[in-house]
Amino acid sequence: MSQLPSATSTDDPAFDQLRARVAYLLENARRPHPLGLTAYTPAAFGEAYPALYLRDFTYMAESAPEFVPREHVRAVIALLAAQLSPEGLCPERITNEGEVIYVCHGGGPAADSPLFFAKLIRAYARNGGDQAFLEEVFPALERTFATVPVEASTGLVWIDPKAPHTAYGFTDTIAITGRHLYCSLLRFEAAGILAELAAQLGRRDAADRYTREAARIQASLEHLWSPEQGLYLAGSHDCRQADVWGSAYALAIGATSAARRHRVAEMLYAQRERFLLRGQVRHLLLPEFWQRRIVVAEWTEPGTFQNGPHWGTATGWVAEAFESLAPGRGITLLRELAADFAAHGVWECIGPDGYERVANNLSSACLPYASWKKLRAGAQ
Repeated sequence: MSQLPSATSTDDPAFDQLRARVAYLLENARRPHPLGLTAYTPAAFGEAYPALYLRDFTYMAESAPEFVPREHVRAVIALLAAQLSPEGLCPERITNEGEVIYVCHGGGPAADSPLFFAKLIRAYARNGGDQAFLEEVFPALERTFATVPVEASTGLVWIDPKAPHTAYGFTDTIAITGRHLYCSLLRFEAAGILAELAAQLGRRDAADRYTREAARIQASLEHLWSPEQGLYLAGSHDCRQADVWGSAYALAIGATSAARRHRVAEMLYAQRERFLLRGQVRHLLLPEFWQRRIVVAEWTEPGTFQNGPHWGTATGWVAEAFESLAPGRGITLLRELAADFAAHGVWECIGPDGYERVANNLSSACLPYASWKKLRAGAQ
Protein backbone atom coordinates (compact mmCIF):
# COMPACT_ATOMS: atom_id res chain seq x y z
CA MET A 1 0.00 0.00 0.00
CA SER A 2 1.18 3.53 -0.71
CA GLN A 3 1.93 5.96 2.08
CA LEU A 4 -1.21 6.66 4.09
CA PRO A 5 -2.36 10.28 4.28
CA SER A 6 -1.81 12.13 7.51
CA ALA A 7 -4.80 12.51 9.80
CA THR A 8 -5.59 14.64 12.80
CA SER A 9 -3.83 12.95 15.68
CA THR A 10 -5.54 11.75 18.84
CA ASP A 11 -4.09 10.15 21.94
CA ASP A 12 -3.96 6.78 20.16
CA PRO A 13 -1.60 6.25 17.20
CA ALA A 14 -3.18 2.88 16.33
CA PHE A 15 -6.63 4.46 16.03
CA ASP A 16 -5.16 7.31 13.98
CA GLN A 17 -3.57 4.84 11.61
CA LEU A 18 -6.82 2.94 11.10
CA ARG A 19 -8.69 6.18 10.47
CA ALA A 20 -6.13 7.24 7.88
CA ARG A 21 -6.40 3.84 6.24
CA VAL A 22 -10.20 4.14 6.05
CA ALA A 23 -9.94 7.59 4.47
CA TYR A 24 -7.38 6.33 1.94
CA LEU A 25 -9.42 3.29 0.93
CA LEU A 26 -12.62 5.29 0.59
CA GLU A 27 -10.91 7.85 -1.62
CA ASN A 28 -9.68 5.07 -3.90
CA ALA A 29 -12.97 3.16 -3.98
CA ARG A 30 -14.79 6.01 -5.74
CA ARG A 31 -15.78 5.51 -9.37
CA PRO A 32 -17.71 7.65 -11.85
CA HIS A 33 -20.89 5.75 -12.65
CA PRO A 34 -22.72 5.66 -15.99
CA LEU A 35 -26.02 6.47 -14.26
CA GLY A 36 -24.68 9.89 -13.33
CA LEU A 37 -23.33 9.70 -9.80
CA THR A 38 -20.22 8.83 -7.81
CA ALA A 39 -20.21 5.14 -6.93
CA TYR A 40 -18.07 3.23 -4.44
CA THR A 41 -16.84 -0.32 -5.02
CA PRO A 42 -16.46 -2.78 -2.12
CA ALA A 43 -12.69 -2.94 -2.69
CA ALA A 44 -10.39 -0.05 -3.55
CA PHE A 45 -8.17 -0.48 -6.61
CA GLY A 46 -8.26 -3.71 -8.64
CA GLU A 47 -11.18 -5.31 -10.44
CA ALA A 48 -12.89 -7.20 -7.59
CA TYR A 49 -16.64 -6.59 -7.19
CA PRO A 50 -17.09 -4.19 -10.13
CA ALA A 51 -20.37 -2.67 -8.94
CA LEU A 52 -22.03 -0.34 -6.48
CA TYR A 53 -23.17 -2.82 -3.81
CA LEU A 54 -25.90 -1.48 -1.54
CA ARG A 55 -24.79 -3.24 1.65
CA ASP A 56 -21.10 -2.41 1.21
CA PHE A 57 -21.80 1.24 0.45
CA THR A 58 -24.13 1.43 3.44
CA TYR A 59 -21.37 0.14 5.70
CA MET A 60 -19.08 2.86 4.34
CA ALA A 61 -21.62 5.66 4.71
CA GLU A 62 -22.69 4.78 8.25
CA SER A 63 -19.18 3.92 9.49
CA ALA A 64 -17.24 6.87 8.13
CA PRO A 65 -19.61 9.73 7.23
CA GLU A 66 -16.72 12.15 7.71
CA PHE A 67 -15.13 10.68 4.57
CA VAL A 68 -18.22 10.04 2.41
CA PRO A 69 -19.79 13.30 1.15
CA ARG A 70 -23.45 13.61 2.04
CA GLU A 71 -24.36 14.43 -1.56
CA HIS A 72 -22.87 11.11 -2.68
CA VAL A 73 -25.12 9.26 -0.25
CA ARG A 74 -28.18 11.21 -1.32
CA ALA A 75 -27.52 10.44 -4.98
CA VAL A 76 -27.24 6.71 -4.29
CA ILE A 77 -30.46 6.72 -2.25
CA ALA A 78 -32.30 8.56 -5.04
CA LEU A 79 -31.00 6.09 -7.63
CA LEU A 80 -32.05 3.06 -5.59
CA ALA A 81 -35.50 4.51 -4.94
CA ALA A 82 -35.93 5.12 -8.66
CA GLN A 83 -34.81 1.58 -9.48
CA LEU A 84 -37.23 -0.35 -7.26
CA SER A 85 -38.76 -3.15 -9.30
CA PRO A 86 -42.50 -3.10 -10.10
CA GLU A 87 -42.93 -5.43 -7.10
CA GLY A 88 -40.97 -3.04 -4.86
CA LEU A 89 -37.73 -5.03 -4.76
CA CYS A 90 -34.63 -3.03 -3.91
CA PRO A 91 -31.49 -3.49 -6.02
CA GLU A 92 -28.74 -5.54 -4.44
CA ARG A 93 -26.16 -3.91 -6.69
CA ILE A 94 -25.81 -1.81 -9.81
CA THR A 95 -22.89 -2.78 -12.00
CA ASN A 96 -20.27 -0.37 -13.29
CA GLU A 97 -22.03 -0.68 -16.66
CA GLY A 98 -25.35 0.41 -15.15
CA GLU A 99 -27.14 -2.96 -14.96
CA VAL A 100 -29.56 -3.15 -12.02
CA ILE A 101 -29.46 -6.51 -10.18
CA TYR A 102 -31.90 -7.78 -7.52
CA VAL A 103 -30.84 -11.45 -7.20
CA CYS A 104 -27.48 -12.61 -5.87
CA HIS A 105 -27.43 -16.42 -5.47
CA GLY A 106 -30.40 -18.77 -5.56
CA GLY A 107 -33.76 -18.14 -7.10
CA GLY A 108 -35.00 -15.26 -4.94
CA PRO A 109 -33.97 -11.64 -4.43
CA ALA A 110 -31.42 -10.81 -1.76
CA ALA A 111 -33.43 -10.50 1.45
CA ASP A 112 -31.17 -7.88 3.03
CA SER A 113 -31.44 -5.19 0.34
CA PRO A 114 -34.50 -3.33 1.74
CA LEU A 115 -32.95 -3.50 5.21
CA PHE A 116 -29.68 -1.95 4.10
CA PHE A 117 -31.68 0.68 2.19
CA ALA A 118 -33.20 1.68 5.54
CA LYS A 119 -29.75 1.81 7.14
CA LEU A 120 -28.42 3.95 4.30
CA ILE A 121 -31.28 6.42 4.67
CA ARG A 122 -30.58 6.62 8.41
CA ALA A 123 -26.90 7.29 7.69
CA TYR A 124 -27.94 10.16 5.44
CA ALA A 125 -30.41 11.52 7.98
CA ARG A 126 -27.85 11.42 10.81
CA ASN A 127 -25.32 13.27 8.67
CA GLY A 128 -27.53 16.33 8.27
CA GLY A 129 -29.79 15.00 5.53
CA ASP A 130 -32.46 17.18 3.97
CA GLN A 131 -35.90 16.75 5.53
CA ALA A 132 -37.76 17.27 2.26
CA PHE A 133 -35.70 14.53 0.60
CA LEU A 134 -36.41 12.14 3.47
CA GLU A 135 -40.13 12.84 3.05
CA GLU A 136 -39.77 12.10 -0.66
CA VAL A 137 -38.06 8.70 -0.27
CA PHE A 138 -40.00 7.45 2.77
CA PRO A 139 -42.80 5.85 0.67
CA ALA A 140 -40.18 3.93 -1.34
CA LEU A 141 -38.62 2.71 1.90
CA GLU A 142 -41.97 1.50 3.22
CA ARG A 143 -42.75 -0.18 -0.08
CA THR A 144 -39.50 -2.14 -0.28
CA PHE A 145 -39.49 -3.01 3.44
CA ALA A 146 -42.75 -4.86 2.82
CA THR A 147 -41.06 -7.19 0.29
CA VAL A 148 -38.75 -8.89 2.84
CA PRO A 149 -39.76 -12.56 3.32
CA VAL A 150 -41.10 -12.83 6.87
CA GLU A 151 -42.59 -15.52 9.10
CA ALA A 152 -46.00 -14.06 9.86
CA SER A 153 -46.21 -15.33 13.45
CA THR A 154 -42.84 -13.93 14.60
CA GLY A 155 -41.72 -11.12 12.30
CA LEU A 156 -38.42 -12.95 11.77
CA VAL A 157 -36.97 -13.12 8.26
CA TRP A 158 -37.79 -16.50 6.71
CA ILE A 159 -35.79 -18.26 3.98
CA ASP A 160 -37.58 -21.24 2.46
CA PRO A 161 -35.54 -24.42 3.03
CA LYS A 162 -36.87 -25.78 -0.25
CA ALA A 163 -35.60 -22.78 -2.25
CA PRO A 164 -32.63 -21.16 -0.46
CA HIS A 165 -31.33 -17.85 -1.72
CA THR A 166 -29.07 -15.06 -0.54
CA ALA A 167 -30.27 -13.46 2.67
CA TYR A 168 -27.34 -11.55 4.25
CA GLY A 169 -24.76 -10.71 1.62
CA PHE A 170 -21.71 -11.61 3.70
CA THR A 171 -23.00 -15.18 3.75
CA ASP A 172 -24.50 -14.99 0.28
CA THR A 173 -23.24 -18.44 -0.80
CA ILE A 174 -24.51 -20.17 2.35
CA ALA A 175 -27.95 -21.82 2.63
CA ILE A 176 -29.03 -20.57 6.05
CA THR A 177 -32.75 -21.36 6.03
CA GLY A 178 -35.88 -21.10 8.12
CA ARG A 179 -35.75 -18.27 10.63
CA HIS A 180 -32.66 -16.29 9.66
CA LEU A 181 -30.83 -14.66 12.57
CA TYR A 182 -28.73 -12.05 10.86
CA CYS A 183 -31.42 -10.75 8.52
CA SER A 184 -33.89 -10.72 11.41
CA LEU A 185 -31.47 -8.48 13.30
CA LEU A 186 -31.30 -6.22 10.27
CA ARG A 187 -35.11 -6.20 10.12
CA PHE A 188 -35.29 -5.27 13.82
CA GLU A 189 -32.90 -2.43 13.07
CA ALA A 190 -34.81 -1.35 9.96
CA ALA A 191 -38.18 -1.33 11.77
CA GLY A 192 -36.64 0.98 14.35
CA ILE A 193 -35.34 3.23 11.59
CA LEU A 194 -38.77 3.39 9.97
CA ALA A 195 -40.30 4.27 13.34
CA GLU A 196 -37.73 6.99 13.91
CA LEU A 197 -38.17 8.49 10.44
CA ALA A 198 -41.96 8.30 10.62
CA ALA A 199 -41.95 10.18 13.92
CA GLN A 200 -39.56 12.75 12.49
CA LEU A 201 -41.88 13.24 9.51
CA GLY A 202 -44.98 13.55 11.70
CA ARG A 203 -46.45 10.16 10.77
CA ARG A 204 -47.42 9.05 14.25
CA ASP A 205 -49.51 6.00 13.28
CA ALA A 206 -46.70 4.62 11.15
CA ALA A 207 -44.16 5.32 13.90
CA ASP A 208 -46.24 3.37 16.41
CA ARG A 209 -46.73 0.49 13.99
CA TYR A 210 -43.01 0.10 13.26
CA THR A 211 -42.12 0.48 16.93
CA ARG A 212 -44.42 -2.45 17.72
CA GLU A 213 -42.90 -4.47 14.90
CA ALA A 214 -39.37 -3.89 16.20
CA ALA A 215 -40.45 -5.06 19.65
CA ARG A 216 -42.10 -8.16 18.15
CA ILE A 217 -38.93 -9.09 16.27
CA GLN A 218 -36.80 -8.55 19.36
CA ALA A 219 -39.00 -10.84 21.45
CA SER A 220 -39.03 -13.47 18.70
CA LEU A 221 -35.23 -13.70 18.60
CA GLU A 222 -35.60 -16.08 21.54
CA HIS A 223 -36.61 -18.73 18.99
CA LEU A 224 -33.00 -18.71 17.80
CA TRP A 225 -31.35 -18.69 21.22
CA SER A 226 -29.27 -21.75 22.14
CA PRO A 227 -28.94 -22.16 25.94
CA GLU A 228 -26.38 -24.92 25.40
CA GLN A 229 -24.15 -22.76 23.20
CA GLY A 230 -24.80 -19.47 24.98
CA LEU A 231 -25.09 -17.91 21.51
CA TYR A 232 -27.74 -17.38 18.85
CA LEU A 233 -28.22 -19.88 16.01
CA ALA A 234 -27.75 -18.72 12.43
CA GLY A 235 -30.88 -20.46 11.18
CA SER A 236 -33.71 -22.58 12.47
CA HIS A 237 -33.53 -25.20 9.70
CA ASP A 238 -30.37 -25.47 7.59
CA CYS A 239 -27.20 -24.20 9.28
CA ARG A 240 -28.66 -24.44 12.75
CA GLN A 241 -25.23 -23.53 14.12
CA ALA A 242 -23.91 -21.03 16.68
CA ASP A 243 -23.46 -17.75 14.77
CA VAL A 244 -20.49 -15.71 15.99
CA TRP A 245 -21.19 -12.73 13.73
CA GLY A 246 -24.92 -12.65 14.42
CA SER A 247 -24.52 -13.05 18.17
CA ALA A 248 -21.99 -10.21 18.33
CA TYR A 249 -24.13 -8.01 16.09
CA ALA A 250 -27.18 -8.57 18.28
CA LEU A 251 -25.22 -7.00 21.12
CA ALA A 252 -23.88 -4.15 19.02
CA ILE A 253 -27.38 -2.99 17.96
CA GLY A 254 -29.02 -3.47 21.36
CA ALA A 255 -31.30 -6.33 20.32
CA THR A 256 -30.87 -8.30 23.55
CA SER A 257 -31.67 -7.98 27.23
CA ALA A 258 -28.87 -6.97 29.60
CA ALA A 259 -28.66 -10.51 30.99
CA ARG A 260 -28.50 -12.04 27.53
CA ARG A 261 -25.91 -9.48 26.46
CA HIS A 262 -23.61 -10.46 29.32
CA ARG A 263 -24.03 -14.17 28.62
CA VAL A 264 -23.19 -13.79 24.93
CA ALA A 265 -20.20 -11.56 25.66
CA GLU A 266 -18.88 -14.07 28.19
CA MET A 267 -19.25 -16.97 25.77
CA LEU A 268 -17.58 -15.11 22.93
CA TYR A 269 -14.65 -14.12 25.11
CA ALA A 270 -14.27 -17.61 26.59
CA GLN A 271 -14.21 -19.17 23.11
CA ARG A 272 -12.24 -16.47 21.32
CA GLU A 273 -9.48 -18.89 20.28
CA ARG A 274 -12.11 -20.77 18.26
CA PHE A 275 -12.97 -17.85 15.98
CA LEU A 276 -10.18 -15.23 16.07
CA LEU A 277 -7.10 -15.09 13.83
CA ARG A 278 -4.88 -12.01 13.67
CA GLY A 279 -7.74 -9.93 15.04
CA GLN A 280 -10.22 -11.18 12.43
CA VAL A 281 -13.41 -13.14 12.97
CA ARG A 282 -14.73 -16.46 11.68
CA HIS A 283 -18.48 -16.85 11.10
CA LEU A 284 -18.56 -20.11 13.11
CA LEU A 285 -16.67 -21.67 15.99
CA LEU A 286 -13.86 -24.01 15.01
CA PRO A 287 -13.90 -26.78 13.92
CA GLU A 288 -17.29 -26.18 12.27
CA PHE A 289 -18.02 -25.29 8.65
CA TRP A 290 -21.42 -24.39 7.22
CA GLN A 291 -23.72 -27.39 6.83
CA ARG A 292 -25.34 -26.33 3.53
CA ARG A 293 -24.33 -24.08 0.67
CA ILE A 294 -26.28 -22.32 -2.08
CA VAL A 295 -23.18 -22.20 -4.27
CA VAL A 296 -21.31 -25.51 -4.36
CA ALA A 297 -17.97 -24.74 -5.96
CA GLU A 298 -14.26 -24.86 -5.28
CA TRP A 299 -14.28 -21.27 -3.99
CA THR A 300 -16.95 -22.10 -1.35
CA GLU A 301 -15.36 -25.31 -0.07
CA PRO A 302 -14.45 -25.53 3.65
CA GLY A 303 -11.55 -23.19 4.34
CA THR A 304 -12.44 -20.71 1.61
CA PHE A 305 -14.35 -17.40 1.40
CA GLN A 306 -17.42 -17.45 3.70
CA ASN A 307 -16.89 -21.05 4.75
CA GLY A 308 -14.16 -20.92 7.38
CA PRO A 309 -11.82 -17.94 6.86
CA HIS A 310 -11.63 -14.94 9.18
CA TRP A 311 -12.95 -11.44 8.35
CA GLY A 312 -12.26 -7.95 9.68
CA THR A 313 -15.88 -7.01 8.94
CA ALA A 314 -17.10 -8.42 12.27
CA THR A 315 -14.14 -7.49 14.48
CA GLY A 316 -15.70 -4.29 15.78
CA TRP A 317 -18.89 -6.03 16.93
CA VAL A 318 -16.84 -8.61 18.81
CA ALA A 319 -14.68 -5.84 20.28
CA GLU A 320 -17.80 -4.12 21.60
CA ALA A 321 -18.85 -7.38 23.27
CA PHE A 322 -15.40 -7.85 24.82
CA GLU A 323 -15.27 -4.24 26.03
CA SER A 324 -18.63 -4.67 27.79
CA LEU A 325 -17.00 -7.27 30.02
CA ALA A 326 -13.91 -5.29 31.00
CA PRO A 327 -12.49 -1.98 29.76
CA GLY A 328 -9.58 -2.57 27.43
CA ARG A 329 -10.47 -6.04 26.16
CA GLY A 330 -12.18 -4.78 23.03
CA ILE A 331 -9.60 -2.08 22.37
CA THR A 332 -6.87 -4.71 22.59
CA LEU A 333 -8.61 -6.69 19.84
CA LEU A 334 -8.93 -3.60 17.65
CA ARG A 335 -5.24 -2.80 18.14
CA GLU A 336 -4.37 -6.33 17.05
CA LEU A 337 -6.41 -5.85 13.89
CA ALA A 338 -4.84 -2.47 13.14
CA ALA A 339 -1.37 -3.97 13.58
CA ASP A 340 -2.24 -6.80 11.20
CA PHE A 341 -3.47 -4.31 8.61
CA ALA A 342 -0.18 -2.43 8.92
CA ALA A 343 1.83 -5.64 8.51
CA HIS A 344 -0.19 -7.48 5.86
CA GLY A 345 -2.69 -5.05 4.32
CA VAL A 346 -6.48 -5.06 4.47
CA TRP A 347 -8.14 -8.18 3.05
CA GLU A 348 -11.73 -9.28 2.68
CA CYS A 349 -10.82 -12.45 4.55
CA ILE A 350 -7.76 -14.42 5.61
CA GLY A 351 -7.03 -17.93 6.79
CA PRO A 352 -4.30 -20.23 7.97
CA ASP A 353 -1.37 -21.06 5.69
CA GLY A 354 -1.40 -17.69 3.95
CA TYR A 355 -4.97 -17.74 2.60
CA GLU A 356 -6.02 -14.21 1.54
CA ARG A 357 -8.94 -13.01 -0.58
CA VAL A 358 -9.62 -9.57 -2.14
CA ALA A 359 -7.18 -6.86 -1.11
CA ASN A 360 -8.18 -3.37 0.10
CA ASN A 361 -11.66 -4.41 1.18
CA LEU A 362 -13.65 -1.51 2.63
CA SER A 363 -15.90 -3.26 5.14
CA SER A 364 -12.89 -4.89 6.81
CA ALA A 365 -11.57 -1.46 7.74
CA CYS A 366 -14.72 0.69 7.99
CA LEU A 367 -16.78 -1.40 10.42
CA PRO A 368 -14.02 -1.88 13.03
CA TYR A 369 -13.30 1.84 12.72
CA ALA A 370 -16.94 2.62 13.50
CA SER A 371 -16.89 0.40 16.59
CA TRP A 372 -13.62 1.92 17.78
CA LYS A 373 -15.14 5.41 17.50
CA LYS A 374 -18.13 4.18 19.47
CA LEU A 375 -15.97 2.73 22.23
CA ARG A 376 -13.83 5.86 22.41
CA ALA A 377 -16.93 8.03 22.71
CA GLY A 378 -18.32 5.81 25.44
CA ALA A 379 -15.10 6.06 27.44
CA GLN A 380 -15.12 9.85 27.43
